[in-house]
Amino acid sequence: MRPGALLPVAAIDAVVRALDVNDGRRSIGPDEALALRVVKVAEECGEASAALIGLRGQNPRKGFSSEQHLVDELLDVALSALVAAASVTDDWADRFAAHVTARTSRLIAAVDGGAPGGGMPGGEALGGAASGAGAGAATD
Repeated sequence: MRPGALLPVAAIDAVVRALDVNDGRRSIGPDEALALRVVKVAEECGEASAALIGLRGQNPRKGFSSEQHLVDELLDVALSALVAAASVTDDWADRFAAHVTARTSRLIAAVDGGAPGGGMPGGEALGGAASGAGAGAATD
């Protein structure tokens, strides 16, 4: 793990508590609150999609967006998903760590073993943490 790149568990748990208080003030029950938090993930996915469209200039009416805007929106997706998960279970952080390890290991093994002769095209093997454009690819 990169120095300073620890998962901010306390901050995410604090957000869940704050949202719970806010929902209580608005008479939003737990089932509806969870549904809204999951919908928030979808909303953030839409914003990330719009940022990618803007980065590629595919909507001339709206102009271009930046790579930083895309990254910010992708991080908003991740944060919203973690808040939703933390709203379901108290052991979300441990489950997330185990999930990341399992999914990334599976992806890396598939790529390492998927090229003729093993490894990536050109003979290199991943073996460690993934980085670059494909690092966040879905592993399902």
